[in-house]
Amino acid sequence: MQQEQPRWGTFWSLVVIQSMNSLNEKGVQFLLIALGIWLGSALQYPLSVLIVLPFVIFSPLGGWIADRYCRTRLLQCMVLLQVAALAGMTFGLFMRSVGIAVGFFTVFCVQAMFFSPAKKGLVKDLVGSQHIGFASGILEISSMLALLLGQIGALGIVYYLLRLWGDAGGWHAAAWPCLGCTVAAVAVLLLSFCLPCYPAEGGRRFEWSICWEHIAQLRLLWNDRVLRFSEAGIGYFWFIAGVMMLIALQMAQDAQGGPGGAEVHFMQALGQQRDSAALIAWISGGSVLGGAVASCLCSRAIRTGLALIGGAGMCLSCLALVFLPYGDPLFYAALAAAGCTAAGYLVPLNALLQDHADDDKRGDVIAAGNLVDCALGMLAVAVQLGMRAAGLSGQTQCAALAACSALVTLYLARELRRRRQSC
Repeated sequence: MQQEQPRWGTFWSLVVIQSMNSLNEKGVQFLLIALGIWLGSALQYPLSVLIVLPFVIFSPLGGWIADRYCRTRLLQCMVLLQVAALAGMTFGLFMRSVGIAVGFFTVFCVQAMFFSPAKKGLVKDLVGSQHIGFASGILEISSMLALLLGQIGALGIVYYLLRLWGDAGGWHAAAWPCLGCTVAAVAVLLLSFCLPCYPAEGGRRFEWSICWEHIAQLRLLWNDRVLRFSEAGIGYFWFIAGVMMLIALQMAQDAQGGPGGAEVHFMQALGQQRDSAALIAWISGGSVLGGAVASCLCSRAIRTGLALIGGAGMCLSCLALVFLPYGDPLFYAALAAAGCTAAGYLVPLNALLQDHADDDKRGDVIAAGNLVDCALGMLAVAVQLGMRAAGLSGQTQCAALAACSALVTLYLARELRRRRQSC
């Protein structure tokens, strides 16, 4: 059932709820990363895998639940599970147990996977097809901003507390901010009860085969031309975003003379991580700006032409990074422009995917899209590591991304032209 009049008040409540979920997810991840640096352990790699793994394993089940049951109730249950996971992490940190903390972080990642199709599926119910371009764009950019604040905030807080409490305060420097995240999650849980409930659209009963229907779910995207090219474009966004951030970090590391060795003090390592997060802020800040502009332009209808403008902008921004020296003001401007045009490219494609999906299959389509996005995100890491291992400079890698962006933009231009001709 779809609302005739948009419920903007409850939509903004949904924005706050999902933003806090994203902020807490990234915040506690980097609290654990900072703790790992203090302990001399490289926790960033297993934690990065844990964030993606639930989307790969549970994607079909998450899509089925979002279609079979009330999405509002599902979202509320996941926020409650988030509170429990954060409380468990806080307990583990105060007990000085990395195992307990990481175990409950895994629970947090699982709830984030089920949370995603529920919150995205609610957008069309709350605002309708006419405003879905604006609403889905706002949801995406608020999530990006929350992820950025969580990453920079966690590293900055731990760095500050260790300077305040001394080298022995690592456990408490991670535990107290985690307790703050838990308290914030309780407030978000209370806010979630203001969301209206909508009847479930899907009627399929549970079967064990649902748990491994990854191929069937992906077939939903592949068999529908609009869903196929929309998700291809969205997936490329997450691919280029992952590669661009790793390239930026490589450039920063090369400019500082390499990663250093075991003799680097953990405070220096934390400082380098904090500086790297600030560099990523240029990309993310541009993404927030571009997403906001694109959302406003799509406030009355989905402007698919913005995807082509954004694709061309990504190509030109990556080309600019080939020729601009690291640290130059124009270098930072090009990073921001890459993020800005990439977000402007993403907003209409995301809205088109959510609007075109059948109401009783919307959860499955969103879950399948999440699966593709995560797979391309992991591919981004492999591709960038491969280019780096091959000795390619950051500038050369940017040139490769410029070429890829041009090809993807041409593909989208062809598909959008065919769609207009068939309408």
